[in-house]
Amino acid sequence: MPIRSDSFNAESVRDEWNTAAAAYAGAQATGLDVYRLEVFGPAQVDLCGPVRGLRLLDIGCGAGYFAREMAKRGAVVTGVDVSPEMLRYAVEIETQQALGIRYVTEDAAKLGEHFAPHSFEMVTACLALQDMPYVPDVLQVLREMLVPGGRLVASIAHPCTDTPFRRWQKDETGAKQWLCIDRYFERGPMSYRWKGWSYEFSTTALHATLEDWLGWFSASGFSLLTLREPVPSPEAIARHPELDDCSRIPYFLLMDFEC
Repeated sequence: MPIRSDSFNAESVRDEWNTAAAAYAGAQATGLDVYRLEVFGPAQVDLCGPVRGLRLLDIGCGAGYFAREMAKRGAVVTGVDVSPEMLRYAVEIETQQALGIRYVTEDAAKLGEHFAPHSFEMVTACLALQDMPYVPDVLQVLREMLVPGGRLVASIAHPCTDTPFRRWQKDETGAKQWLCIDRYFERGPMSYRWKGWSYEFSTTALHATLEDWLGWFSASGFSLLTLREPVPSPEAIARHPELDDCSRIPYFLLMDFEC
């Protein structure tokens, strides 16, 4: 089911992430972004498997975390993001620690204006697709960018638990007891308020059902190879006890597709 909103568009996403850039990039650099660094990030690296020598496009690359993980493993990486401020941090890190990554500022839905068809063997999107206003358009473009048999490896916020109403029930000590969710079938953009970072900021992301997501991929010519719901390791929870919640409830969904 296509979802459009006049208030959720490439320009609004760019403006929000430009505002968020310093806090977001800083959280990755300092280790504060523990869910990325300890849970869905490593799980997505593992799902990608060997990438040495592959021409790889990382969309919604932000400050370059996943692009660097792929480049360190031998991929020839191009990172794309709609936010020039986010890419400023990615380019700064590339200048200091060169991995050969090329960065491009662009809306992912317009990548056909920059790259010829069949330019890449793999596309990755690390918790980025739900931040893009019209996912079916993006997927159609990515299908064109990939060689026949190429792969799209993506992670998204889990649509079954990241719903318009979502709240942990806590006991008198503040310990999380169970997660309350509702309005799963209420599709559309949701606003997130990020707290506990170097400053507070807001971003918007798309909520759609699991059926919607898989239908969009299928309609764009992708076949599902693997689906994973990552959990933190016991060692990660020992280092960061706050990760215990996503060892009980799936927070993230990883998908590996072939075209």
